[in-house]
Amino acid sequence: MSSKYILELIDENDYLPVYFRQVQCDALTVPPHWHDHLELVYLISGSMIAVVQSKSYKLTPGSLLVVNSKEIHMTRTYGESYYLLLQIPTDQIKNRFVDFDYLRFQTLIKEKSMAKSRNEIDIHFRQMLDLFLRKEDGYPLLFTARVYMLLYALYQNYSFRLKPGQNDGQRDFKRITKTMNWVNQNFRASLTLDAAAENLGISKEYFCRLFKKCTGLTFLEYLYAVRATNFYEDLVRTENSITLLLAENGITNYKLFMRTFKKLYGDTPRNIKKAFLSLF
Repeated sequence: MSSKYILELIDENDYLPVYFRQVQCDALTVPPHWHDHLELVYLISGSMIAVVQSKSYKLTPGSLLVVNSKEIHMTRTYGESYYLLLQIPTDQIKNRFVDFDYLRFQTLIKEKSMAKSRNEIDIHFRQMLDLFLRKEDGYPLLFTARVYMLLYALYQNYSFRLKPGQNDGQRDFKRITKTMNWVNQNFRASLTLDAAAENLGISKEYFCRLFKKCTGLTFLEYLYAVRATNFYEDLVRTENSITLLLAENGITNYKLFMRTFKKLYGDTPRNIKKAFLSLF
């Protein structure tokens, strides 16, 4: 299985140096994950809660969420939601800023601002979407130009630099991502809280506090989120029975699994399988 909810590997699309797409969904939760890219989420309709580096943010239509490189984050939409997702590889940015490793962008840029810079951001996203949908000859050049104009607006108005030598939680980041990768590689096995803490060489009590702080979930909640997402991939890609898939994905706590699965995908495995089969 891929590590889509640990280190999210992002492909470029349509000859663009970035990844861009429209996302339309009902209630959907994306479990904690991280990636090297700069990620921008521009909410057009609906509502969303995001947890970035253990802090919660509420997005309403017109809000822009900025996730800096290597920040652990999760998102949850409520009801019918529609947003634009833009992910920019760090190598597209790194060589254009002095001391990039210390550069950070503001996490939440709210809507309903009269500031010129805030209106510019709206215009750039609308123009990128229009270019992306029409796909006229040579559009990647104009699209890329809009991306850099957007970055310039963010840099001028919504960025700051860490003080030299400021750790910014990198030790905690390394510990938690080590655990996330360990879970992703071994989620089918019988993983325990004791083993997770021992793997980092810290006490169980400290591990619980640290994991909750960085991800917004308990270790068990995260473990079942990983199991549920891999179960979902098997569910829609294979003809195996639900009972067999539960066993293959290490799922023994059925009550916790169902609660997690419904939170992630908004329905039961049986209904999702039925809906998926009806498409063919």
